[in-house]
Amino acid sequence: MDFKNIPNRYRPVPFWSWNENLEPSETARQVKVMADAGMGGFFMHARGGLQTEYMSDKWFDNVEKATAEAEKNGMYSWAYDENGWPSGFGNGIVNGLGEEYQQKYLRIEKGEKQTERTICNIDGMHLYYEVNPFYVDTLDKKVIKEFIDCTYEPYYEKFGNRITGFFTDEPQISRNGIPWSFVFEEEYKKRFNEDLYKHLEELFLPVNNYKDTRKKFWKMVTDLFSEAFCKQIYDWCEKKGLKLTGHLVLEETLESQLITNGACMPHYEYFHMPGVDWL
Repeated sequence: MDFKNIPNRYRPVPFWSWNENLEPSETARQVKVMADAGMGGFFMHARGGLQTEYMSDKWFDNVEKATAEAEKNGMYSWAYDENGWPSGFGNGIVNGLGEEYQQKYLRIEKGEKQTERTICNIDGMHLYYEVNPFYVDTLDKKVIKEFIDCTYEPYYEKFGNRITGFFTDEPQISRNGIPWSFVFEEEYKKRFNEDLYKHLEELFLPVNNYKDTRKKFWKMVTDLFSEAFCKQIYDWCEKKGLKLTGHLVLEETLESQLITNGACMPHYEYFHMPGVDWL
């Protein structure tokens, strides 16, 4: 390789914060500045302070200018798949579809009750779920399909393969305890031929064969997350001839990954398949 003339595919590709009132002429100018500085491309990243409506006509006018200027300079333009992070809520569209699409947490308390969010009562314990209306259920394939439809599809309709691909940022299962999803009962039965509801207290308490239950549960959660989110998005990108990159939240240790991601490596199997050329 000629290290005085390194191809753009080997050069830095920075996050480019879009955090003001975007103007196409200024957007094009900044791409030229990055090209002159030796950057190989950029990720167009919506950040706090953005005054232009995300995914509006004006937003895409700026994406067009950035992409066109990148093409002139042989650079790689990448989309960032969310208005902020964590990825998945589609600027509020997906979680706005209702409780079925929103992030949920499994909870336990003493006593037997019956509320609109009761899952079951076992041995004097009440199992129920809480809802975080501000994020989504990343364990349900139909939820992430909505995310693809409202975010990925519009980019492809407008730019096709003129952009290189997408960066997905910190998708996650939970940041507030054991996750819950309306798909769990059926999925657990399908995988292990057991009734999950009969074992829910074992996720909290050291009773019965709780170690076995916890291994099965978290294996299911990890599989559902990687299949619903990364695999589904990867398959869409692969079909369209686009690249996918990104990272998960709290990747630092195996312990920190458990509740937030289940485990990181199953996801990265989909991010970079053997033999795939990133650029």
